[in-house]
Amino acid sequence: MKKKISVWLVITLLCAAFAGCGNASASKGDAPAENAPEEASVDAASEGEEASDVEQDPAAEESAEAEAAAPAVETVKIRAAYHPNLGPMSIPGIDAKMGYFAEEGLEVEWLKFTSGAPEIAAMASGDLQFGYIGQGALKLCAEGQADVVSLSHLTNSEAILVRAGSGIASFEDMKGKKLATELGTNGEVLLNMACEKYGVSREEIDVINMPISNAIAAFIGGSVDAVVAWGPDLTNIKNNVDEEMLAIVETKDFVDSVPFLGSWIANPDYIDGNKDIVRRFQRALDKCYDYRTSHLDETIQAAADFAAGKDIGVSYDDLNSERDQLVFFNMKEEKEWADSGYMEELFQLQLDYMKGQDQISDDVKVTDYVRLDLIREALETQ
Repeated sequence: MKKKISVWLVITLLCAAFAGCGNASASKGDAPAENAPEEASVDAASEGEEASDVEQDPAAEESAEAEAAAPAVETVKIRAAYHPNLGPMSIPGIDAKMGYFAEEGLEVEWLKFTSGAPEIAAMASGDLQFGYIGQGALKLCAEGQADVVSLSHLTNSEAILVRAGSGIASFEDMKGKKLATELGTNGEVLLNMACEKYGVSREEIDVINMPISNAIAAFIGGSVDAVVAWGPDLTNIKNNVDEEMLAIVETKDFVDSVPFLGSWIANPDYIDGNKDIVRRFQRALDKCYDYRTSHLDETIQAAADFAAGKDIGVSYDDLNSERDQLVFFNMKEEKEWADSGYMEELFQLQLDYMKGQDQISDDVKVTDYVRLDLIREALETQ
């Protein structure tokens, strides 16, 4: 600060000296410009004001110096998995539009997956750092294979579809029928819940396990009687089957007992060794949640643009058909859910269901695999 003030004083003295030289020249017969003395006076006054401004605003000066001295955030390259439907694909779409991950010093390579188990395997091998999963893969998290680092949204989009003219009017009519789905996904969860609710054993249904894209194709082609589908696949089916569809079971039938959750996960060892990167990833997600809630139309368009760039074959209309099937929240609501215990309650309901199905040991706790501590810390630093 003192150095800068000294510089201004030197400049002022030099200006005064030059002004004196100008007057001496004039006395020797040189015709000075009419306004020269006034301009010199204005310059000196201006310089004096600038010097005064520096003296009067030391906080701004110190802030600027500190900002210039602050080290730049190191850019880290990571890989993250998304699914090709609105909830998860909105994140890379918003990232491409708003650059929230770049703001956190993260360069993300977004990779398409359609189920959680392959993602978790890729994380274990180090080929993937973060990923999105639906309800079904939370079982793997409860088994200790991955930890939840963020709750993305709630979904009501899953359904078991049949052709209205098939003679299948209810889930009880599925006995002896062929149903296609991908095990380990939301499809299997909904199937199990329907079996329990309607008193139908899975052994009474011919359950065919195949990748969800193949399951959709099999149903459209007529080789199976029913399919568990969600998101744009529901629209895909309705657009490619010239018959009326009937949803004999839907997620909303169980909304009060078992919420369907979309989550972002990471490998536990990676989290423990890279907490700063995890926090940056969480902070970027939180910003995306805020944008998504207040700019849903723009989010759907951004997701559609991202899908077009990846040649995924999902249109704006496909994604827009999901908007009423998903429950989004902003950062303020997320913080309230985390602080009040509501977020933990949502995961607890899902864990209770898994325990009731004898899928998970009774001694497993939500906090064993849902990193509520890190979720709260990330929100507190926004």
